[in-house]
Amino acid sequence: MAEKKNKLCVLFPGRNYSCDKPLLYYAGRAFSLRGYEIINLDYNSVLKGDKEDIPSLIEQAWAYTREALKEIIFSDYEDVVFVSKSIGTAVAGKTAAEFYKRARHIYLTPVAEALVYMKRGTCLVVAGKEDKILEARKLKIYCAGEDIALKQFDDVGHSLEDFKDMSKTLAILTVIIRMYGEF
Repeated sequence: MAEKKNKLCVLFPGRNYSCDKPLLYYAGRAFSLRGYEIINLDYNSVLKGDKEDIPSLIEQAWAYTREALKEIIFSDYEDVVFVSKSIGTAVAGKTAAEFYKRARHIYLTPVAEALVYMKRGTCLVVAGKEDKILEARKLKIYCAGEDIALKQFDDVGHSLEDFKDMSKTLAILTVIIRMYGEF
C-alpha cells in the first residue's frame, strides 16, 4: 500500500478577496507551519458580471477550480483542509462533494449557497453578526441545527473588519489565527 503524502490545505478566495489578504494569507501560513502543502486558488481574474449575482460567480469560480484541481489525488493525503471565504465557501463545498468528501473545512463568512455543504464534525464556521450576505441569525440557526461549530463576531460584517477600530480588527484576526492552529 502506498504511503500517504503529507497534508494539504487549499485556500478558496472570495470575490475581490485574494489569498494574499489577511484571513487567507494567515490561514496558509498557519497550516504551512504545521507541515501542510498549500494550494492558493486565484479565480478572481475570471469572474465576470454582476457582483450581486452570487450563483453566477460561484459557477464561474467552480469551473476554474475544477480545472485547477483536476490532477490532485486528494486521497493520497493523510489530511485535507479547505479554508474558504465568501463565494469560496460554496466552491469549497462543491469541490469536496466532487473530489474529496472527507475534507475538513473552515468556512469564513459563508454565503447561503454553502449551507448545504456544511456538515457536523467536518467544519468550523466564522462570520460577523452584521453580515449582509448571509444573515447572522439564519447562519446561527442552521449551525445549531446541524451541530456545527460557529464563531460569530459582534459589530462586524462580511469582511470581519471594524473599519473604525483597527485594534478590534487585529483582535478578531488574532482569534481566527488561533482557531487555525487548533483546527
